[in-house]
Amino acid sequence: MKGESTLNNLVIGVVGGLGHIGLIQSACLASLGYKTIAYDIDKEKIAGVLNGKIPFEEVGLQELVRETVNDGTLTITAQIGDLEEAEIVFVCVGTPSLSNGEADLSQVYQAVEQLAKSRSRHCLAVIKSTVPVGTCAELTAILKELNLSEKVTIVSNPEFLREGSGVEDFWNPARIVVGSEIKEAGDKVAGLYAPDGVPVIITNWESSELIKLASNAFLSTKISFINEISILCEQVGADIRTISEGIGLDPRINPHFLAAGVGFSGPCLEKDLQSLINQFKKTNRKARILESVLEVNETQRHSVVEKLLAELGTLKDKNIAVLGMAFKEETDDVRQSHSLPIVKSLLLHGAMVTVTDPWVKSPEQAGLSEDVLPGVTWVDSPYDAAKDKDAILILTAWQEYRDLDLARIKQLMANPLIVDGRNLFNKEDLKAQKIKYLGVGI
Repeated sequence: MKGESTLNNLVIGVVGGLGHIGLIQSACLASLGYKTIAYDIDKEKIAGVLNGKIPFEEVGLQELVRETVNDGTLTITAQIGDLEEAEIVFVCVGTPSLSNGEADLSQVYQAVEQLAKSRSRHCLAVIKSTVPVGTCAELTAILKELNLSEKVTIVSNPEFLREGSGVEDFWNPARIVVGSEIKEAGDKVAGLYAPDGVPVIITNWESSELIKLASNAFLSTKISFINEISILCEQVGADIRTISEGIGLDPRINPHFLAAGVGFSGPCLEKDLQSLINQFKKTNRKARILESVLEVNETQRHSVVEKLLAELGTLKDKNIAVLGMAFKEETDDVRQSHSLPIVKSLLLHGAMVTVTDPWVKSPEQAGLSEDVLPGVTWVDSPYDAAKDKDAILILTAWQEYRDLDLARIKQLMANPLIVDGRNLFNKEDLKAQKIKYLGVGI
């Protein structure tokens, strides 16, 4: 896909270049033909990537990195000074949640300040990281105070990449959003990659920052909405899957994010929702809908444990298998996964827990210390997990779980009970196997 931009003589830098967003951004821009320099402070990770070891699972990324490194369009470095020749530098560092729900912007501030101090000539610093409204204005004010505003101009360009399909999303974006106070700067960033027919919104910093946060908040709201309706379905005998299909056919609503289950989790939706709620508080306003979205989401996590308790009477000394540790299928990311608090709840109730996940095989692979889930057994397959269990709890919608041999599962279990937090099965199929089956809203 090289040569599609008229600006492919530019040199582009990426700070946080080996993070999830940063590496996708680096490899894809390099694949377009731009000379791209990915900067990251983790030398061990750099060595691994240069040896073909991508630090996370992402479809198509390993091949793209190998190709662009080998042809010289992508350079990876631990020296920020190597970004000197870059005219545009993307900032793709983390903005984790603080204990009060605020976004921790320390990495963003540090990245921009270090970039500016390392420069001998001007560049555009393009904020890809998800940040609160007002961050670009604040960064600009800080640069001015430090007498560095002539070195760096701030532009907002939020990312909309889904984990597991980030490379595909880069090539086929739904929209491109750029926030800039200087038209030429905004146009330059927007012109890097804008496929025909893709809407491009060029606006001010604040609107650009809020588009990202509001998008994720709306997706979270759809999930909690359908999950709340699922609670009523269980009481009145309706099927949430049919409800979702019926309302999703309305073009004003669409079917996306209307699958009832254990709720949303992962490194983005909950974090961004909490950040947005916190921003409302700072303006002395209450984000009533958004706060309710979080409340419903928390309720959904508890509901699957409550269903186990209702069926088994107690979880003390019960053997429970948990299928799925990643926050969603086609990723190995366990950060802020719903599975973590659910497994912790099972342990607090005295259960003996065995977990499995197709892409996460151990606490080390999940990035967890052993004291996070003490006493939990990790196994390689759902069949290993099912052996002699009093119940199975399904938490991630992997295709491998949809394709389970139910007769084999029944034979392996001590007590044939499945609580399905992802509604992967037809209740009648489980009934035919004489397996007690409890889904969400069905």
